[in-house]
Amino acid sequence: MSDPLTFADARTLQQQGDIGRFIKHHMAEARRAATHRRGLVLRYPDLAAKLTEHPINHSAPEKWNGYIPPATDCTGAMNTARCRPALLALVAEAERRLRQPKGIAESAEEAAA
Repeated sequence: MSDPLTFADARTLQQQGDIGRFIKHHMAEARRAATHRRGLVLRYPDLAAKLTEHPINHSAPEKWNGYIPPATDCTGAMNTARCRPALLALVAEAERRLRQPKGIAESAEEAAA
């Protein structure tokens, strides 16, 4: 993870005329990461179903856009959103399954069903 952007960094980017490009780049990267996470979780029906359960509580798995709330808010205070750890766990499990050899992953999914 990169260092947080400081006010001085933002001022320098603005003075150099790069602030717009910086924002567009990071917004595109955030969208790409969210799309990847969404596809990863939705590929496993049992994980997708957990998106509708407490504490995430989406009305349907497809409603999740892949967003995970940040670890801290704009003041640096710890984010206490209950859905954050649950979403991180779902994505981690989907990544773990994706890395498993195919036969092992299928056995694990059958055992979970």
